[in-house]
Amino acid sequence: MSRGPAWISQVDEDEFSWKAAIGGWRGAAESVAPGLVFVVAFVFTRSLAVPLAVAGALAVAALLVRLVQRQPLAQALSGVLGVAIGVAWAALSGRGENFFAVGLVSAGAFALALLVSALVRRPAITEGCALAWELPRGWRREARFSPLRRRGLALTLMWVAMFLVRLGVQWPLWRAGMVAELGVAKLVLGLPLFALTCWVTWVVLRPLAVLRTPVDEGVAHTPD
Repeated sequence: MSRGPAWISQVDEDEFSWKAAIGGWRGAAESVAPGLVFVVAFVFTRSLAVPLAVAGALAVAALLVRLVQRQPLAQALSGVLGVAIGVAWAALSGRGENFFAVGLVSAGAFALALLVSALVRRPAITEGCALAWELPRGWRREARFSPLRRRGLALTLMWVAMFLVRLGVQWPLWRAGMVAELGVAKLVLGLPLFALTCWVTWVVLRPLAVLRTPVDEGVAHTPD
């Protein structure tokens, strides 16, 4: 089993799992529900108190259910932390759009980090594959890994573009204080866009899985 995020774990699989890409249906529900409930409650009440309370309670409830059922807590904890920051930010500022500001900050941070990795010639996708596939020391100097270097760079820039699309759409809505529209944009550009980007990454990397096989253990093959 490969180590790493969903798109890495699926590279050796014959079919792409959308469920795995979004962290399972339960994980997807836990991720989407607080924001969706916040938007719906805000549209109906046009106040902050009720939407913030309901969204926060929903995130905490998901964490408690996992605790009771002794399920892995990592995804739920990250969700609660994100919601808690959003709730606090919106409550202290009195601006509903700040409930989603954490997502803008994280999108900008990820885009910057990925772009820097490409600029210093250590594209994050390439390096992630090298780590997950346990490539040999000095692999960057071997010609047979050149497809991984090329495709990894292109995919890293694609992920940069994904985060920039999120920022490009959501930032103007945040500036305009369009809370409901911002919430809808976050939902549309959240898991669906993320899963699509994972799928494209899988499609591009899938032919390179053969690079995991050492040259002396099989027939060397270098994809274009």
